[in-house]
Amino acid sequence: MYGFGDDRNPAPDTVNVMEEILVEYIVDVCQMALTPGKKSRLSIEDLRRVLSRPADAKKLARMEELLFMQEDIKRARAQFSESDMTQAHL
Repeated sequence: MYGFGDDRNPAPDTVNVMEEILVEYIVDVCQMALTPGKKSRLSIEDLRRVLSRPADAKKLARMEELLFMQEDIKRARAQFSESDMTQAHL
């Protein structure tokens, strides 16, 4: 909340309300993403489908950005690990 201009130490009641809102939103999105009869875990595609509504365009864009960054970090770590292995053999 501080990043959005709130006090560095927000009131506990405010934090609790924000947490309740966030948990409720996450539960709602997950319930919408569960297709009837599906017994496996949620997938990224399930979440993309739910967030593809025009009202959630910013959320979908942010999810895609985070997924891209996650893959980018994975690739960087793999390269780092490979170079460590090469140097260890020298």
